[in-house]
Amino acid sequence: MKSTIRKFLLLILFLIIISGTIQIVNAQSLLNRTVSIRCENQSIGKVMGQIEEKAGFRFSYQSKIIPKDSLISLQVTDISIKEVLDELLKERYDYAETQNFIILRYAPKKLSLVLDKASGDRDQYNIRGYVIDENTGLKIQNASVYEKNLAQATLTDNNGYFEIGLSNIYQPIALRINKENYKELITYYLLEVNIQRTKKEVQADDYSDNPEDLLTSGLTQFLISSKQRIHALNLGSIISKAPYQVSLTPAINSHGNFSGQVVNDISLNLIGGYNAGVDGVEVGGIFNLNKMNMRGVQLAGIFNITGGKADGVQLAGIYNDVKGDRRGVQIAGIFNNVQGNSSGIQLAGIFNKVHGSSTGLQISALNQANQFSGLQIGLINVAGSSSGYSLGLLNIIGNGFQRISINTNETTDINLGFKSGNNNLYTALLTGMNRDKDHKMYHFGLGLGTVINMSRNLALSPEISSRYMYLGDWKDTNILHRLDLNFNFRIADGLRLTAGPSANIYYSNQAASINGYADMMQRKDHFNLSNSKLKGWIGWTAGFTIF
Repeated sequence: MKSTIRKFLLLILFLIIISGTIQIVNAQSLLNRTVSIRCENQSIGKVMGQIEEKAGFRFSYQSKIIPKDSLISLQVTDISIKEVLDELLKERYDYAETQNFIILRYAPKKLSLVLDKASGDRDQYNIRGYVIDENTGLKIQNASVYEKNLAQATLTDNNGYFEIGLSNIYQPIALRINKENYKELITYYLLEVNIQRTKKEVQADDYSDNPEDLLTSGLTQFLISSKQRIHALNLGSIISKAPYQVSLTPAINSHGNFSGQVVNDISLNLIGGYNAGVDGVEVGGIFNLNKMNMRGVQLAGIFNITGGKADGVQLAGIYNDVKGDRRGVQIAGIFNNVQGNSSGIQLAGIFNKVHGSSTGLQISALNQANQFSGLQIGLINVAGSSSGYSLGLLNIIGNGFQRISINTNETTDINLGFKSGNNNLYTALLTGMNRDKDHKMYHFGLGLGTVINMSRNLALSPEISSRYMYLGDWKDTNILHRLDLNFNFRIADGLRLTAGPSANIYYSNQAASINGYADMMQRKDHFNLSNSKLKGWIGWTAGFTIF
């Protein structure tokens, strides 16, 4: 019987050891992956890109801490990622893993903890002590002392002293100490706890590939407290996750000074709030600040600022600012700004700007994108290059055109047009006149067209337009609608001969002609339509297009 019990206990112990080993391997799986690198005088940035591609993960770091342009030579075979990084970065950095990311933090120095007290139970556990520089023995001011799973943190004072009270403890305590340019120090405290819930993991999408903190912005420097900025500098991309945050202001919130390191499922901010990110719903009476990514719905009375990616619905009374890529719906009363790429719907009262590529729909008075694929609707549309459609009074497209047309037709003998856009769609601003002193007429209007290239020197440009015809009295409504099928013959670079037929429908409520002005309803070539105020005829256009 005793032998059976002993064997059973040994089996249980063996399973525990195996389980713990598997957990350790899984936890360190990224840094333990092996790679082979062969490079001569290549930049560190390029070598890190090769490591990412070969090992199947991404690095996350602030761009300023890695000398990516520095040249190195490296010849290694089947060694771990950690060993490669030690060789590449000269053991001056801290590494941390989360999902499919390895987070890099510049940390050439080491910390040490002198413990003064650690006692309590799962309801309240107090830890206090001093943080010092391991090499110099100097006490460290403004070091971040925190428990990631409990989202509770404090800073050391002028003497390196700290005291932190932890509550609602459901797992062993891992007290972490971080300071900018120092390696992270972790100390563990075991107490009898009943495991009643599991820690909610931070997902890879909660991180940015290149997390740029909002602290460099003048506005956010004003809104975020000095203690929160210090924690952000000390902790960088070390992120925890919580079900909710409630804030009055960024400095007064349920996570305290640790709020900038927490991704929340729900964030309710009476005036405004600051957190690492949101994965659900965020509502701010005036503003919301997210250091990294937003996924879900984000609403603010005045503005939203997101330091990473935005995926979902983002609405603000005045403006939205996204430092990374954006996907979904973005609506602002005045201004939307996306530093990365944008896809989906983007609406603003005055200005939409995308610094990268934009796909989907942009609607505003002024729309701008570096590369565009979709539909822009605005008074002015600007794109470095476009494979989409721009509908506006003025379209400035890098790979498109701005052309001036000079022509005559069966109705008016001098016509000018300014056409801007690309071959997919262009808009035309039109004006013209008839110089005959007994049949004067003036017109102005708008048109839409497309260009169908038939050969190198020949293209067809179907164009629809509407013009207001002034025939002596502004009170009269005289509207001419045209469908022109213009053939463009390339004579030389920047010069085309334009000619083609047109179909015309004319509406007029003018009761009688005015002396010296034309009477369009009395044209000899017209045909009647269903309404006595409508006339139609077949016409023509001939002229030149410049540029």
